Amino acid sequence: MSEFFIKIGKEQVSVSEEIYKEYYKMKRRERYLEQDIKVGRIAVDHEIETVDFVPSKEDSINRLIELGADFEDDQMIEDILCDKATLLILQEAMAELNEKEQELIQALYYKDQTVREVAEKENISHVAVIKRRNKVLDKLKKYFL
Repeated sequence: MSEFFIKIGKEQVSVSEEIYKEYYKMKRRERYLEQDIKVGRIAVDHEIETVDFVPSKEDSINRLIELGADFEDDQMIEDILCDKATLLILQEAMAELNEKEQELIQALYYKDQTVREVAEKENISHVAVIKRRNKVLDKLKKYFL
């Protein structure tokens, strides 16, 4: 199996093929939005000897910013990509957990249940739930190192 790397900041990060493809698809889209989109074109009518500027249906981000466009979302493309890459890594890591471990993470972090609520539901001590949670989090951390 080939290893895939993406550059995040100054570091080369090893990623799955799926994350690699998604990252470069997003990079290409970013380049398209910033550089490749035409601003408009010139239409010349030789019969009536006129020249008209026909604006493009799309516009580049840089040109819109130069014209004073204000974008509400200040989140940078790199941040979005990092968030998406992190989410994909988390999904892969979660798939490696057994059913009980997945249920614990779901309860604590997706359903916002407290440790005591989980302990009560499973009829075990809250200390046992904390130990299980810490063990599962240690497993998940290995995917992010």
